[in-house]
Amino acid sequence: MAYSATICMDNKEHASSVIKHMGLSKKYTDALISWTEKYLDVGNLERTIWVEAASSEDPYRSVQVAAEKDLEFTVLFASKKDRNSSDIYFLEGNMLLLFNVAMQRVKENSVSYTL
Repeated sequence: MAYSATICMDNKEHASSVIKHMGLSKKYTDALISWTEKYLDVGNLERTIWVEAASSEDPYRSVQVAAEKDLEFTVLFASKKDRNSSDIYFLEGNMLLLFNVAMQRVKENSVSYTL
């Protein structure tokens, strides 16, 4: 588990670093960093799944849908300049990929949340 958590933490740190160096508006940068903290941090992701398990038959799917929606909502904080950059589409795609890697690691290394 420690190795997987290290990989996911590196992914979170990498995503945060890329976001901070893209020259995006402050509001959009803050929204993306917030998303990264919530969905790429393994501890936060596990807690989110645990909370979701109380009200969902498939907490993993519920969290995945929420992550996708939340990432889509971050664009509301983007400036016109941010929205005109094709780089944000690649960034968001990569962030979802990193999320899916983190989610898979959590699934592989956790006990069933439905017990």
